[in-house]
Amino acid sequence: MTVAIKMTGRLYDEIRRDLERPHPFAHERVGFVFGRIGTRDAGGKLVLLTRYHAIPDAQYIDDPTVSARIGPEAMTWAMQAVYHGRAAREGIFHIHMHGYAGETRMSKTDRREIPPMMPGFQSVGRDAAHGIIILSLDHGSGWVCLPGNATLVPCGNIAVIGMEVKVFERGRTS
Repeated sequence: MTVAIKMTGRLYDEIRRDLERPHPFAHERVGFVFGRIGTRDAGGKLVLLTRYHAIPDAQYIDDPTVSARIGPEAMTWAMQAVYHGRAAREGIFHIHMHGYAGETRMSKTDRREIPPMMPGFQSVGRDAAHGIIILSLDHGSGWVCLPGNATLVPCGNIAVIGMEVKVFERGRTS
């Protein structure tokens, strides 16, 4: 099954502006973006991202072994946001940015640290899709846990809809 992610240019710009800001000690920023799942033509799934939450500076933990670590306050907020968004079937996506051009992948740290968040999100938002999005300077990649499934599925593409349409396709960097 194919999964695609879409967001407006305005939301993309908001996310990029936040993730590009320097932090007092973390080497990268982290945020949460919310989305709703729907069905595409040919039976695929579409996640429409709707809003963004920046993690406040005070909710980062100073941990020099990783580029960024968020604390329990940020995770509690995310879990409550998923729970309160249940009526809208909103899911939550961990999002951050790698500071290079081209297609992104999860780093070793990303693979170890981020997927374990998904069961918690699913426990409070069972009918929603949850996942991970990693942006680069000119691309983006995503992985989604569909409702009822604990497996992260790679997204086929992320589309940014706005004045200039951008489509980040898996396996393509141009």
